[in-house]
Amino acid sequence: MSLEQQVERIARDHQVDLVGFARVEDVELAHPARPAADLLPGARTVIAFAAALLKGALDCPRGTKGAVKDALVAYDRMEHAGAAVGRFLESRGHLSYVPPASMPVDVVRHRGRGMYAAEWSHRQAAIACGLGVQGRNNLLVTPEYGPRVRLASLLTTAELPPTRRTLPEDLCNDCGKCVRACPVNALAADPDAVPRLDQIACRRNYLRPFLGPSVWQTVKQAVSYTGFALLGVQTLLEGYYFSCAECQRVCPRGRLESPGRAAG
Repeated sequence: MSLEQQVERIARDHQVDLVGFARVEDVELAHPARPAADLLPGARTVIAFAAALLKGALDCPRGTKGAVKDALVAYDRMEHAGAAVGRFLESRGHLSYVPPASMPVDVVRHRGRGMYAAEWSHRQAAIACGLGVQGRNNLLVTPEYGPRVRLASLLTTAELPPTRRTLPEDLCNDCGKCVRACPVNALAADPDAVPRLDQIACRRNYLRPFLGPSVWQTVKQAVSYTGFALLGVQTLLEGYYFSCAECQRVCPRGRLESPGRAAG
């Protein structure tokens, strides 16, 4: 069994759904440009992981708490997979590094606007590894699961062959459902706009259980809402920090068949 086959087997044993490989120089860097060598000197290969989310959790009529928990479980699956793959590669003499899959993030300025930046772009790594394409929703869209995935990646000094995978040409066909579904118009109506996503508007909507339209409204909400303190405690303990997943939920790509219908 080849080295990359062993890596893929370890990842899948940890319930990672998609695994891909790419040369680090083939990853198109996002802003700010953070090359692999800044994280792992001598890095030659990036391994991208994708963990599918439960569609039922995203569609739950009672809100997004179940989807949040499911996303945290997905990150946990990939973090364990990354650690196991990293230990395996280092046992074979190849240094490895697993960038944080979600937070922490930094706040930077780009084109005169504030935005959030991760240590490493897992989306760009996944694109280079052939797992999917960047959709209008600014997320990775995969053939198997659409955008209903969470991402992670691993950098290593091992030289592994890039994944060769043919993706559908219309994987994101600009249907615009995600743009219309966004409750705060954070997604640009123009498909050629740069940037495609107003990160600040999106993140504020993520935090809408805590943030009102102004500082005063936020304080008023904290005083008047009897469950505000409990919500804050749960957020700190469990990570229930977002309340929107519309751009993932409405995407027609990678949808499961409705109950009772056979896949055609």
